[in-house]
Amino acid sequence: MKVHFTNPPSPKEYRVSRGLMGGFGMAVNPELLYPPIELAHVASVLERDGVAVTLFDSDAEGADLDGAREAALRASADLYVFDSSSTTFDLDLDLATRVREATGKPVALLGSQVTNTPEEVFTRSKVDFVVRGEPELTVRDLARAVGANGGGALDSVLGISFRRGPEIVHTADREKVDALDELPFPSRHLLKNDRYRIPGMKGAVTTVKSSRGCALDCAFCGYTLSQGLRFRMRGAQSVADELEEITKKHGVRNVVFRDPIFSMRKDRVAEICDQIVARGLDVRWQCETAVMWLDRPLLEKMARAGCVHISLGVESADPEIQKKYCGNKLRNHDHAAKVFDACREFGIETRAFCMIGFPGETEQQVDSTIALALRLDPDQVQFCTVTPYPGTPLYKELYGNAPIDYATLTGHAVHAINPAMPPERVKAKIREAYRRFYLRPHRIARELKSPLRLASKAARYFTLFDTRTA
Repeated sequence: MKVHFTNPPSPKEYRVSRGLMGGFGMAVNPELLYPPIELAHVASVLERDGVAVTLFDSDAEGADLDGAREAALRASADLYVFDSSSTTFDLDLDLATRVREATGKPVALLGSQVTNTPEEVFTRSKVDFVVRGEPELTVRDLARAVGANGGGALDSVLGISFRRGPEIVHTADREKVDALDELPFPSRHLLKNDRYRIPGMKGAVTTVKSSRGCALDCAFCGYTLSQGLRFRMRGAQSVADELEEITKKHGVRNVVFRDPIFSMRKDRVAEICDQIVARGLDVRWQCETAVMWLDRPLLEKMARAGCVHISLGVESADPEIQKKYCGNKLRNHDHAAKVFDACREFGIETRAFCMIGFPGETEQQVDSTIALALRLDPDQVQFCTVTPYPGTPLYKELYGNAPIDYATLTGHAVHAINPAMPPERVKAKIREAYRRFYLRPHRIARELKSPLRLASKAARYFTLFDTRTA
């Protein structure tokens, strides 16, 4: 039995990182290239099961659709598995169909987009299977069923959708993986690890998932949709073991934790830091989390253990928007200011994620978010438009079950979801926010110290959100 995994190419207009936004994907700076860690996780489970595995990352290889197709044909696999995203939905279906037609072998798609729109996959492509939800054990069981060549066995594979004649069959959902420590580490030996990078970090980068799930339940968030509201975590020793393998076996010393909320259990983060220090691991790492789960003592410990950057979800400064759409995660602006100040003190760079264009949001409410960003003064700020990913509470509020143009779900294209601020005004407020933040004298002086990084920010912040306008 042989399975071939493909991370399809990005569109010509911009790079897409499929693992962001809980697997819905997001258009990103072309200088950012994360490894397809989801595919590497699934590959490791299959390898443990005795399956021969190959993996082709189109963006890392610089391959287009034809190149990805040729790589699939060379693999001569029994089952082909493709990652997907919202904004690349059409391209992903096209590639999967081409491979299906050329090989005659079954093909499967995984990812949050196809999990929430499986019927569209079958009506618009020749894909055989949709893997819904967390994919590791589902793909393993699917490979077993395909390898046994028993179509009847498919009914017992939890978490898949497939064709049976004119019928589309949806098996029962699979439960989330509880015992995360029992999963093997991602098969990084299948990746060209030296090619992955992120702006601001010198040298190769890899990603680690040390926990899954988030109890905040933000209405726009793909992570809670794909990983659930229940926080599931790996133990500190397991995380440290993976970091040790990354640094010593693969020679990578830059790590980005891809947890939705890394510090939801502060005691666990402290244990991870203690393990890093005790083992003398040479690692520089980043994470994403919420202000409410950080404090000065923890930040000091994180800095000593190699933390160099934290991305923090601010979203909105307005209390009502926070409660309705943002999980009420930013309840105390004074505490937030102390957290950002402590990061500066300990040499941890910060990025604030802010969002503009919530349903019913007024320009005055946007101004309060801009004012908070100015007060917090992070090293980087990202003002994104509010994006309604399929299946999220926000999508259901706005569209119900009606389809939209998935190609517009870049995280930057503005959607007409707010009568108080039409798309052109949302764009104008985003531009205004960046101008007010970066054109302050002390910011200009700081940015001019890194001109190449400044040019990269300009390319992202002032042009990217204009692509694929909804």
